[in-house]
Amino acid sequence: MLVVEDEPTVAANLLDYLAALGHPTDIAWNGHDALAQLARRPPDVLVLDLGLPGLDGLTVLQRLRHALGLSLPVLVLTARDGLSSKEACFAAGADDYVLKPFALSEVAWRVAALHRRACGAWGSGPWRVGAVVLDRRTRSVSVRGQPVHLPPRALRLLERLMRDPGRVVGRAELEALLWPDDPPDSDALRSQVYLLRRALAQAGCDVLETVPGQGWFLRVEPEVRVC
Repeated sequence: MLVVEDEPTVAANLLDYLAALGHPTDIAWNGHDALAQLARRPPDVLVLDLGLPGLDGLTVLQRLRHALGLSLPVLVLTARDGLSSKEACFAAGADDYVLKPFALSEVAWRVAALHRRACGAWGSGPWRVGAVVLDRRTRSVSVRGQPVHLPPRALRLLERLMRDPGRVVGRAELEALLWPDDPPDSDALRSQVYLLRRALAQAGCDVLETVPGQGWFLRVEPEVRVC
């Protein structure tokens, strides 16, 4: 989880309370730091204050939805209780909001509900990580509308990496996923990684990264939009 909050006391209280409930939580103090962390390693839930200095929370929300292409659930913290402010939050991509001042328990309840909803959402509808879209119903992949054809194991590899974009997935886990009954030789996984990387790169989306000695991850890359 990532909390974006510029008030030290509020941030400390949120981190302590959520950590005590078993939610590992990182902190970003401003909008630019938040976007950098989101691009590097998207969390399962984002708690976002609207009243940030410099780059405000509404702009962060718009950029994470449209530039980064992230669909993670977002809980907005705001002191603005007018109808137009709420409408702007939801229009920008918020999933829920809490008015300041708030009870820490209310934030925790809403975070838990968003997390449950997000886990269920993985089972239906297309998955999107940046420009890469995976339709699990049709088992098809596209990049900016261009079809990407993958063999079955490379497709399962992509599916696993898309579950945790920005996070390294190790060799042992991937081999167990792709060859559950018969451990492969040392080059089999490398071949599937090569096939996936080549297919994405040919579609103009070279986002599969290797961390030597650890594993692989999908880099969350902002989309370039021409207006």
